[in-house]
Amino acid sequence: MNTDSIFTPPGQFLPKWFWIIIGLQVVIVSFFALSTLFNPPPDFNYTTMAYITRNLTAVLAIILAVWLRSRTALLVALVARCVTDIVDATTVFTMNATYLNSVVPMVIALLIIPAIIGIVYLLKQMQDSRTHKHI
Repeated sequence: MNTDSIFTPPGQFLPKWFWIIIGLQVVIVSFFALSTLFNPPPDFNYTTMAYITRNLTAVLAIILAVWLRSRTALLVALVARCVTDIVDATTVFTMNATYLNSVVPMVIALLIIPAIIGIVYLLKQMQDSRTHKHI
């Protein structure tokens, strides 16, 4: 397998396929947070507002990391998003929130798995850059 195609070409911040991960995170998370804000559930409360704020802040962190062209900041933002989504997904079942059960597979497929792929890629890139600096 030609591994050159999956790594970042010289002078490029991220490979093209990584932008799909960023797009998924920004679009899906923003959509759900904003749809909750503009169409609040009947039991809208502090917890719901914290959910909205947390997710919009995470989106802002991803956008800021990309704007700064910082792989380290992007790694931190993706780890935070991934941990948040894993906790949210498990909470749906532990708190017996059956009305959200159908959302969990989508969160796993479109947010958690791509974030993990992105995290692994960024860690590999950071490890490779450290190795090249020491040579």
